[in-house]
Amino acid sequence: MRWLPLPTLLLALHVLGNVLWIGALLSVVTVAGRARWVADPSEIGALARRIHTRIAVPGFLLSFVAGTGRLLLAPGVYLHLPWMHVKLTLAAVVIVLHHVIGARVRRVAQGATRAAPGVGVLGVFVLLCAAGAVLLGVAKTLP
Repeated sequence: MRWLPLPTLLLALHVLGNVLWIGALLSVVTVAGRARWVADPSEIGALARRIHTRIAVPGFLLSFVAGTGRLLLAPGVYLHLPWMHVKLTLAAVVIVLHHVIGARVRRVAQGATRAAPGVGVLGVFVLLCAAGAVLLGVAKTLP
């Protein structure tokens, strides 16, 4: 059996991490957004928090480590590509949103239902930024 080249393996791990991370974040905001409509909002907040800590955080870490590893293999190549700067900016926005969403669901899990409204809007921004990063990643290969 022949092993994958390191850059290919890192790219695959980066994409897998992104799928887990973004999918989990969107699940978190979907669940947390329902907190104010249920009898025990802290129970919904606790579920959203578990999704965040058990799937979104590991997905983020995998994406970050694999993406950084890929960049470090050829920094001169990637850092001179204009699309990469935009992609990294979108990723930075998603990282900030990841932490804001995590803080909100922590408060909902503690019973602060006032933290739930608006969390869905944060999810929309996550989705838009992720879609932009995917578009840039795919478009770079087009002629």
